[in-house]
Amino acid sequence: MPGATLSRVGKSFGAAVLFDGLDLSVGDGEFVVLVGPSGCGKSTLLRLIAGLERPDSGEICIGGRRVDQLPPGERSVAMVFQSYALYPQMTVAQNIAFPLRMAGRPRPQLDESVTRTCELLGLAELMNRRPAELSGGQRQRVAIGRAIVREPDLFLFDEPLSNLDAGLRAQMRREFAELHARLGTSTIYVTHDQAEAMALADRIVLMRDGRIEQEGAPEDLYCRPATLFAAEFFGQPPINRLPGRILRVSGSETEIAVGDCERIVLGALGTPLAAGSEVTVAIRPEALTVVPEGHMIALAPRRVGFVEWFGGERHARLGTGDAALVWRTAGDRAIKTGESIPLHVAPERLHLFDRDGKAIPCTPLPNL
Repeated sequence: MPGATLSRVGKSFGAAVLFDGLDLSVGDGEFVVLVGPSGCGKSTLLRLIAGLERPDSGEICIGGRRVDQLPPGERSVAMVFQSYALYPQMTVAQNIAFPLRMAGRPRPQLDESVTRTCELLGLAELMNRRPAELSGGQRQRVAIGRAIVREPDLFLFDEPLSNLDAGLRAQMRREFAELHARLGTSTIYVTHDQAEAMALADRIVLMRDGRIEQEGAPEDLYCRPATLFAAEFFGQPPINRLPGRILRVSGSETEIAVGDCERIVLGALGTPLAAGSEVTVAIRPEALTVVPEGHMIALAPRRVGFVEWFGGERHARLGTGDAALVWRTAGDRAIKTGESIPLHVAPERLHLFDRDGKAIPCTPLPNL
């Protein structure tokens, strides 16, 4: 039963507590991406699993076997760092073969494993080159090959693409996805890049200050954020947020004042809130539209401040101050600076959060 389980893991550095009873599981063949801001504990968590750090409390199991008291070499994990950590004096083949040599693998078996790994990664023509003769993407493949050749129960990747330019990062993302589909090995992948997380993950684990903020499929975190932090972490441009206040709660209806210029009516709230309670109204830029379809909420017209064109889409900033919105629309739509545009949003695409930043469920209005 490959995969990994962390139960009630605690870790402190001096007086600073990083993890306090953290739980995490990775299923057999699952690709889990840990994402979050710098300092949230992503890389430290990988180091605990790999055995490069020891937990103060709790258990770490890999493949059903407890490993938190074992040295790194006995854990059946392979870790790839962002720095590649290749030996400059060795060839591609020698770098990939290194962990097998250290394990005492017989030469014929070693050569067969290295050749098979190089063919899998498109390195067969580069086996006799040294790292200095390779591109950044090729060096990254060698580092991955050195992990693959060991055939571990668990792969650990710590920001492996952070040193590559944007074009190469996109290419390597595709290669990571294809490689995982072929190997099917349980994987934990750390990144601070939300696009990388969305593109690669079976499941995303969003971390914040040493704890798990939210976890789930990429579309769950994007479309159904559990907190305002999660809503703001994903999405480009970032989600729009507007100050709101509960005006009236009456049976199946809730009226909310949004800023100083508009009122919206929603269904019953899943979290009981009294009139006067402060909330945050959040709307994804792509959820806004000028053409209402079906039952939609009409927002007050806003004047266009500036427009950015990105080829296939335009980002327009409308309104000012707390009422400002960013609208993401098609690149061929003509938008003029200074014009006033009335926007609409479907009720189900509007997110509400309480003063603590927790999502407030909202039922549809009865007549919708």
